[in-house]
Amino acid sequence: MGCDACGSILYAVINDGANMKIIVQFVILLLTLNGYVLAEEVSTASNSLGQVQKQAEAGDASAQTRLGWIYANGIGVPVDADMAVEWYQKAAAQGYPKAQYELGIMYGSGETVTSVTKDPNKAAEWFQKAAAQGYPKAQFEFGSMHLTGEGVKKDATKAVEWYQKAAAQGLAQAQTSLGWMYQNGRGVAKDGVLAYAWHNLAAAQGNENAKKLRDLTNLNSVQRAEAERLSANWKPGQVLSR
Repeated sequence: MGCDACGSILYAVINDGANMKIIVQFVILLLTLNGYVLAEEVSTASNSLGQVQKQAEAGDASAQTRLGWIYANGIGVPVDADMAVEWYQKAAAQGYPKAQYELGIMYGSGETVTSVTKDPNKAAEWFQKAAAQGYPKAQFEFGSMHLTGEGVKKDATKAVEWYQKAAAQGLAQAQTSLGWMYQNGRGVAKDGVLAYAWHNLAAAQGNENAKKLRDLTNLNSVQRAEAERLSANWKPGQVLSR
């Protein structure tokens, strides 16, 4: 089995925070099983990490965030939660929304893999900063905090508002959560048609929970047709209404 692309895969993983570290482990396993010498591949990844480190030290917020993610997930380096937080904080202080979101996740979980103690108030602060800049995952998390009352005052109406912002950007989690809000009349008037339509949009992205909730929505044939029309005509940036 050839592996001409392995170096490129390793390089891509180091440079793309969206990839999971399991991909790196898979590539290394593949190389090992095929008896390849890792020197070139590891060198490529190491050089990439060095470039990210250099950019981060120069004050590049994107690189600082990427470096924080690398340390948090142990990509090419040992897992180091303290370093991850340090780099996230540097980027977050510059107003970089993804870093602010990652800090929100850390403070929201407070798991032993992080170097921070769980603090819902701080989590809410960081999520709010990122959400205000339009970062959809942060908008979703901030909305969820309003729904549960963790870190902020419980307010289902505000939860709906933040879910709408994230759902309008196409975030499936927010779309199906908004569908649930309409389904149950939480923070908004109960509306089975809009519930179905939002679930349908999330289901189209492969969200299994959305599929189940959509199919549990009790609609007649006319209502279902309207809901399917709404979701079929939806465009990014749009909040469904009827």
